[in-house]
Amino acid sequence: MEYDDALPRQQWKEDVELDILLSLQQQGRLFISPKRVRLLTCIREQGSISRGARAAGISYKSAWDAVRDINELAGRPVVTSETGGKGGGGAHLTGYGERLLKIYDLLGRIERMAVDALQDESASLDSLLAVVSRFGLQTSARNQFFAHVQALNADDLSHQVSLVMDGGAPIVADITERSCRRLGLAPGKEVLALIKAPWVTIETHSEQGRTANSLPGSISEVLTGEQFNEIIIALDQGGDICALRPVSEPIPALNGRAYACFAPEQVILATLES
Repeated sequence: MEYDDALPRQQWKEDVELDILLSLQQQGRLFISPKRVRLLTCIREQGSISRGARAAGISYKSAWDAVRDINELAGRPVVTSETGGKGGGGAHLTGYGERLLKIYDLLGRIERMAVDALQDESASLDSLLAVVSRFGLQTSARNQFFAHVQALNADDLSHQVSLVMDGGAPIVADITERSCRRLGLAPGKEVLALIKAPWVTIETHSEQGRTANSLPGSISEVLTGEQFNEIIIALDQGGDICALRPVSEPIPALNGRAYACFAPEQVILATLES
């Protein structure tokens, strides 16, 4: 499809439909394709190459040739078969074959996330973490912020990780030394900082006496409930942060100045392997 500048931008976005046809090659030869994945899936379900070929809508010879090529290019059995016998023989996927189907599915999901990111102009394409967290990461933490590691300060078995959020605000996370190593944290590394809404407190007094993490902003929304009220703070740095407060506590005034506060040990860090 060619892009026509005369079309309204919204109409062009709605008209775009991209199909993903993921194929893998080995030694310049076709290894895996959507058609071959369909064949392998049918062989697994039907228990034989002939019945699998029939279910996949291809000839037995084409199916046999495809299985032979896949096994040869994989360098190990993907499909094993038996001939003769009372049941007329059969075929099944090996453990490697099962893993092959799973990795193909994962690759397809990743490609779909990339296509979704392409079509969403508000999505950041500056990092893989940004794309994955937006289109493929589901967490129970309401508040999620991108940040970069600024410094690591060891303290016995824990590390204080100094972070700079994308909006420029500094925050501190306190995690174990083992977690620090497992995440591969180092200055400059991008992370996703997660803070659950019940962990966020709201302060309206002066800066003295607040916790290490205090993000300034203003009250933009209040949703009342039977046990808790949901308070949304529009941060000065950009973006929102949500806090839950018991209904017994006073509700802050809309548009009033406030600070979203949380302790360093209440910051959960997530990242992708380099």
